[in-house]
Amino acid sequence: MSLFTRVKTALVQLKSQYSAFSTLRAVRAFHARSKRYDPTIKEPDWVLVLVVTLSFIALGMLFVDEAAGHWKATLSKETYDLFQSVTRWGKSENYLVPSGLAVLITALLPWQRLSLGAKAALCQIQLAGLFIFIAVAGAGLSNNILKILFGRGRPRYFEEFGAHYFNSPGFASSFQSFPSGHSTTAGAMAIALTLLFPRLKWLWIAAGLWIAFSRVVVGAHYPSDIVAGFVYGAVFTWLLAKYSTKRRLLFRAQEGLIRLPKTGGFSFAKLMKALHMLVQKA
Repeated sequence: MSLFTRVKTALVQLKSQYSAFSTLRAVRAFHARSKRYDPTIKEPDWVLVLVVTLSFIALGMLFVDEAAGHWKATLSKETYDLFQSVTRWGKSENYLVPSGLAVLITALLPWQRLSLGAKAALCQIQLAGLFIFIAVAGAGLSNNILKILFGRGRPRYFEEFGAHYFNSPGFASSFQSFPSGHSTTAGAMAIALTLLFPRLKWLWIAAGLWIAFSRVVVGAHYPSDIVAGFVYGAVFTWLLAKYSTKRRLLFRAQEGLIRLPKTGGFSFAKLMKALHMLVQKA
């Protein structure tokens, strides 16, 4: 074998070894990232949140709400129908029913047949369902009280009363525009899903804002209503998560961040594994 052939063979082997090493390193890095639990929400500056929210609400009432009342009449039927399908996702029952069923079903399973790891997985799923249920129900019910206290007329009365008509207490649904209930649910779910699935946080927030915006398009609320509702639902859910960290339920607090625990991340794969074990032992 010539010297050139030997050198060529050695280079080919070296390249193959380097490729294998690079692949192994990439796989290890991927697993390291998968095991890491990312920060989700940092402790906000509550004064800043309050100032920004009130500013947007005030600016909306002064300069945007009235324009929105006129703008809605110019929309096509196709646009209205499109956003009517979007706004349905703001109904609280869309999240209360599945989360409530998750809590109920996991509570009725024969836990004594499961291993310790499977029990931990089911407990995590159960706590996640309970967290979503309380967040959506709690934010929605308390928001309904605010609606009655403010008694703001809905956009359907824009031509008759204008955009700034308040008739407190507003026991009729027609005078419960502020804050928006659908937007409250959207804000609550956006933060809940951000906490549970932090790597998709921008998707959850964007979807929540889109649902909230749909309430303006379908003529159910003014822009200032959806700002107040979305922020209220988001803050309520964050405070609920903060409370759960003090009880060490589902979340943990570290360096001003709310996180899922390292060893107990929320995962549908863990649920399926636990259910598979139940079927095998049945």
